[in-house]
Amino acid sequence: MFHKLERPGYFGRARDRKVADLNSKYGEGNWNLAWVILLDSPEGWEYRYDFLEACKFLYEESYFRYLRDKKDKLDFICSFGECIDNAPTNVQSGLDYSKQESFSTHIQDIAVRNVISRLGRRFEGPPDNILVIRSTDSRGFEFGPGNIPFAWPSLITKPYLTPKWANDLSVESFWQSNKWLMVKK
Repeated sequence: MFHKLERPGYFGRARDRKVADLNSKYGEGNWNLAWVILLDSPEGWEYRYDFLEACKFLYEESYFRYLRDKKDKLDFICSFGECIDNAPTNVQSGLDYSKQESFSTHIQDIAVRNVISRLGRRFEGPPDNILVIRSTDSRGFEFGPGNIPFAWPSLITKPYLTPKWANDLSVESFWQSNKWLMVKK
């Protein structure tokens, strides 16, 4: 049985070091991360999502709801041959959130791939024309998780743990604010 310990916030490029530190402190297999929705109820109900569930049902769904009615933005994304977050190897993940081959977790590129597939679209540009969805100097910055509104903003845990580069009420704000370190009792 796992119980909530703390909200660890943003890992970023320190992901591997932080995971090693948590393994050292709690033991491998004795901790995990969960994305928790706390409901305002007398019973204190909460829903816990593991990484893959949170990616699919919360993160990706926010991208879906944002892009489904924005044909111009969808056309722009599909005009590329592929998309990535932080490394060319990101394309190897395809539609699978569990394939994390890079130095930091990348989800937005996988979410975009899944959303364009769900909307019956595909990348139509040349294979070497890659849309980078990352920093302010990338062509896909507007599609980064710090700019995409979270579909259910009232469910973001306060106080927000939004990184400086992201907007409050964004997918990134949810991802960091609702992420909990869970440890075995």
